[in-house]
Amino acid sequence: MEPTLEKILIAGTGAVGSVFGCLLRKAGHEITLLGREWHLKAIRAKGIRLDGIWGDHAAEGFKLATQLSDLSRSYDFILIAVKAYDTERMLQGIAPYLKPDGLAISLQNGLGNLELLASTWGPRRSLGSSILFGAKISEPGRVTLTVQAAPVIIGPLDPTSTGSMERSRSLASLLTHAGIPCEPTDEILSHIWAKIFYNAPLNALGALLRIHYGALGEEPELKMIMDQIIDEAFRVAVNKKIRLLWKTVDEYRDLFYEKLLPATYDHQSSMLQDLEKGRLTEITALNGQIWKCGNELGLPTPFNEVLTRLMWGREKRSELGVWLR
Repeated sequence: MEPTLEKILIAGTGAVGSVFGCLLRKAGHEITLLGREWHLKAIRAKGIRLDGIWGDHAAEGFKLATQLSDLSRSYDFILIAVKAYDTERMLQGIAPYLKPDGLAISLQNGLGNLELLASTWGPRRSLGSSILFGAKISEPGRVTLTVQAAPVIIGPLDPTSTGSMERSRSLASLLTHAGIPCEPTDEILSHIWAKIFYNAPLNALGALLRIHYGALGEEPELKMIMDQIIDEAFRVAVNKKIRLLWKTVDEYRDLFYEKLLPATYDHQSSMLQDLEKGRLTEITALNGQIWKCGNELGLPTPFNEVLTRLMWGREKRSELGVWLR
């Protein structure tokens, strides 16, 4: 059965937003892209071109918005794909544009985004996701999908609310039909924390050292640091009473080193791209959140704290155009 064609807003048309926008538009949905002019200008002229591990795709006929005043309709779905530090500001602007029976879904990295959605639209209309694929904008109007470690996982913050899982399954089906492998879950916080266990040891360390993920796992000294980062994050999650997908941290580490890291061996951190462009990174929503939660629980998280402080310092140097050679 063909899914109903929907009106969808992509709030934040970076690499991930462009992947979703391209494939959903190709599937026939009405897609509005909210993003920056340098990228939308090329999309206005030639549409979005997607290449990489999912093959070559192209889509045109988007509605484009570079500012909130360009939006003029209500949407069945709003997909939030801005950086974590821009979530609150974005939600303040787009809150009126979700239909009363619509769904909002965070496609973002880090902790706290889903809770911000729920504070805006309520937990019944708020979905989170775990996305373990890597993409980059290779040039304006073109995005390349580089790696994938698992299907996209989506689910509601409150799976007990009436109809929430049914609607999550419908959206997962819609995404899968568009070519985005997706699975629904009633334990989305478990999967968001699982992604933290993956991102926290890799993103910042790879960016600071300017090396790909595979190299991190091959160096014993770096592997030891990653082990400690994972240990701290796992301990914090357990003490927060998060229902985790693994019984022990060793069980997760086996998956991390045997499957997840090899699947993304050649990938370079998006944080490195942010630093090279003089932009802020999402360190505060990743390792910084582990450190913050640890403080609230009275648990020391020295490796995550140091990595957060190092990245904060590195961001300041990038803003000044200063590189360590």
